Amino acid sequence: MKTEMVSMINSSVIGGNLVQLDNKNRYHVTDKNGHKTVLTRDQFERNLQKNQDKIIRDEDFTFKKSMTPVQKTLLTLAGLGAAAGILFNYKKIFKYFKDLNVKEKFNDLRQSPSGQQIETKINEVINETKTSIQNPQKTAEKVGEAAKNLTEKGTTAVLNTIDKISKFINGFRK
Repeated sequence: MKTEMVSMINSSVIGGNLVQLDNKNRYHVTDKNGHKTVLTRDQFERNLQKNQDKIIRDEDFTFKKSMTPVQKTLLTLAGLGAAAGILFNYKKIFKYFKDLNVKEKFNDLRQSPSGQQIETKINEVINETKTSIQNPQKTAEKVGEAAKNLTEKGTTAVLNTIDKISKFINGFRK
């Protein structure tokens, strides 16, 4: 059974993080968002050395676990395996992309019902843009009307909020 007793007596706040020591001499670090990280003494000391300037300036920082040598080795082997796979099969990969006829696929998509709907919507947007460019007076009127409506709604909301706050404060006077 795994038991960890975190000591509240041996806790402190470092860089905006709550640091607690458990009975197995591991450091439980909780950041402002509630994310918990368990660090060994070596990992904790490396984080302190790395962020020493932030500690001096009293800035917030996060404690991070470093990758273990096993994790680094596995990641390196996976990268080398992917690179080797690409090198051995590069001719097949290039042949696949060369044989893939993008123009035919695009035309098939365009002829489908959903493609037709998308194309009509695109044409509508293009036509609206053309008309707004050709008639800048009407476009300016639309923009002005939208700005007027937005300002009116915003002002009303702010005044209603101020009214509610003043009624709330006046309730304390009684």
